[in-house]
Amino acid sequence: MHVTFRPPAGSRFPPPAVVLAVLVALGVAAGVAAPSARARDRETPSPGFLEAQTHELVNEHRRAAGLPPLAYSPEIAAIARRHSEAMAAGTVRFGHDGAAGRRSRIARSIPLRGMAENVGVNNAAARRVAQMSVAGWLGSSGHRANIEGNYDLTGIGIARSRKGTWYFTQIFVKRGRDNSPGPAPR
Repeated sequence: MHVTFRPPAGSRFPPPAVVLAVLVALGVAAGVAAPSARARDRETPSPGFLEAQTHELVNEHRRAAGLPPLAYSPEIAAIARRHSEAMAAGTVRFGHDGAAGRRSRIARSIPLRGMAENVGVNNAAARRVAQMSVAGWLGSSGHRANIEGNYDLTGIGIARSRKGTWYFTQIFVKRGRDNSPGPAPR
């Protein structure tokens, strides 16, 4: 059954469609329909978004240097993320402690010929944290060597501490038979 609203004869109330149109127009005019640019700047991107952004920035640099881009491994990213989460929680010191264990976990499913790791810590605003971290790595000869190294696979893990500090771990992998003595952390 279809019911149509019809105001009583002589009613001073506008039809519901008119009321709805006016409310929508007022909401849009007041900025209710969409967040303002200032509100969007305050939003904190997810670690997953920042990981993807970091991956793209690293690959942009590699392409500019004439190097092939790094493929992304969710499995390696999960291992990197656990390390960043542990640093953010304070259960491990900031650094490369446990790199050999991360290498072993990766080697169980991916034949490794080589591995390197970059870690970073950053207090920048969330919308700039990926750019600032990659720029910091590129400003360090050891980290830059890892970014520009002979690797073909990567995973990035980012976590944020309760105090708002961002922790980054990027693991670089060269697939193939293991010919190297161990990771080259920077």
